[in-house]
Amino acid sequence: MTAPEKETRATPTGVLRHYWHVVDGKVWHLALPIFLILIAAAFELASFSLLLPLTDAVIDNSFDFLETSRWFGWITALVPAGLDQSARPAYLVICIVALIILGRIGKQGVQYAARRFVMVRNERYRVKVSQDTFGRVLTFGRQYFDRQAIGRIDAEIGWSSSVLGLLVAAQELFRFVVSLLVKAGVMMAISIPLSVAFLVTLPLVQGLVAAINRAVKRISEEGIEVDRQIRTQILDILGAIPLVKAYSQERAATEMYETVLRQGESVAVRRDRAIAIRYPIEEITILVAMLLVQGVFILVSGDFQPAELAIFAAFLLPLQQALRDYKMISQFSLRVSEELPRLEAVAGLFSDEGKFIVPSGEKTFRGIAHEIEVSHLDFSYAQASEVLHDLSATIPAGKVTAVVGSSGAGKTTFVDLLARFYDCAPGTIFLDGTDIREYSLPSLHSGMAIVSQDVWLLNQSLRDNLTFGLERKVPDEELARALSDVQLDDLLDESSGGLDTEVGDRGVRLSGGQRQRIALARALLRDPDIVILDEATSALDSLIEQNVADAIKRRLAGHTLIVIAHRLSTIRDADLILVFESGRIVERGTWSELIERRGAFHSLCHAQSEKDATVGA
Repeated sequence: MTAPEKETRATPTGVLRHYWHVVDGKVWHLALPIFLILIAAAFELASFSLLLPLTDAVIDNSFDFLETSRWFGWITALVPAGLDQSARPAYLVICIVALIILGRIGKQGVQYAARRFVMVRNERYRVKVSQDTFGRVLTFGRQYFDRQAIGRIDAEIGWSSSVLGLLVAAQELFRFVVSLLVKAGVMMAISIPLSVAFLVTLPLVQGLVAAINRAVKRISEEGIEVDRQIRTQILDILGAIPLVKAYSQERAATEMYETVLRQGESVAVRRDRAIAIRYPIEEITILVAMLLVQGVFILVSGDFQPAELAIFAAFLLPLQQALRDYKMISQFSLRVSEELPRLEAVAGLFSDEGKFIVPSGEKTFRGIAHEIEVSHLDFSYAQASEVLHDLSATIPAGKVTAVVGSSGAGKTTFVDLLARFYDCAPGTIFLDGTDIREYSLPSLHSGMAIVSQDVWLLNQSLRDNLTFGLERKVPDEELARALSDVQLDDLLDESSGGLDTEVGDRGVRLSGGQRQRIALARALLRDPDIVILDEATSALDSLIEQNVADAIKRRLAGHTLIVIAHRLSTIRDADLILVFESGRIVERGTWSELIERRGAFHSLCHAQSEKDATVGA
């Protein structure tokens, strides 16, 4: 059985703290934008406050009040000495309007500086956060990837940027709250009754908006799952293009994709409908309240004065700007509601539960001199019955050990455990007497090479695929020799780009046999201490397979070679053959010993010879 995982659950708050450490965050990274926001607010306050003397001048039809004004008396100092008194009002109007414009320019300039800083900071954060999240996912065990759709994993990695979305939303919320407070102060100075009406109306509007935000959050949670399905569907279909083409299922695949797109459409329409109704509710409610208050004020006073119209008109300007700020506050609060479900999904990536992480030991693996010992090994995949049952075997170092058996007998699972793709229980696999769990995974894998029947190639050049995982620089001559050993001389001769030839996505530009031989050449270049070949020549014809097998034996003489073979004739010279059946080792010995016993191995050989004879006939 697998060793129990140490389950740790991550919370959104914990993930935020983790990311703050990852990006090497400093307090001034947050404080500087806040400081610039406050400076911009000061410019905005100065700009809007100058509406007050203009309003008073309209009401009094004069600027004489400036002589005794406590707050705006300094404006008179801007009037040049000796200026004609008749030109003085026009000059003051020009000065005040110019100051208002300068205040707006100052505000926009400071805000631009803040945006530039935030943009650079956020992009630097984004790279580090995405890199850390991707690296975290790569630590998960093979079982996690066996159970999860690649599209789902891809979507959740992308959602790591939701952390930055929350940071931006919080910062913008602060900016617009400060801006709203500035305008609220100016509005109070212009008209206290209208300002009180505005403040009294806000809780009512906020209640309506909160209800809409809750609905949007629920819809966004649905959208998270739909996003996963869309990404999964895309990668699933694109990854199975040969299958789609083979059965002419382009239309069916398109319809499958359309189904999840329709689900996304439904979620998006409902979300946008809820968002769209919010802003009219806010603005109409506030404007109606302002008109009602102004109407009541006129009715109560019983006497309409033109000055009241000037006050109302002056009040509308900061009110309009305040409504915009309030709308932006609502928008960014809504964005927080939309980003939180994504952050919760990302937090799931930082929980060890269900990740099947294979622990790495502290010892450095430097090769084996004697044997690999397997002692009473059991193994089962998550929520499944046991695949391997009480396996015990000794694999000699420097020899060729073959693993044979029918499909589903547990051969691949066995070698995957030796390669530490899956975790095993303590005290079940030993390398020269040392528990395999005590070795670090990097050092263990640097001394191993694994070639399976499912060959994975990068969408890069032939050179990049051959040298993948190698820390040393490999000369072209050595690469050419490795290709020659696996009978791929013709590939270099036929390719105009030589070693720089692109192999396509998963090596699609190559044949199955060429892909397997490239994987074999990659293993030979590593010169590993332990080599595991899991039906690594299944796509080769008999003649090429024999030549490749001879090259492998020659290049890997003295190395520990573990071979899962589908053609039993290729393991005739193996030093040890382990026969698997239903997750157990039922026989072991050399070829001649097993044939003489006329047991399970003899039956496999007899069945294969009959099959080969039938195919030949």
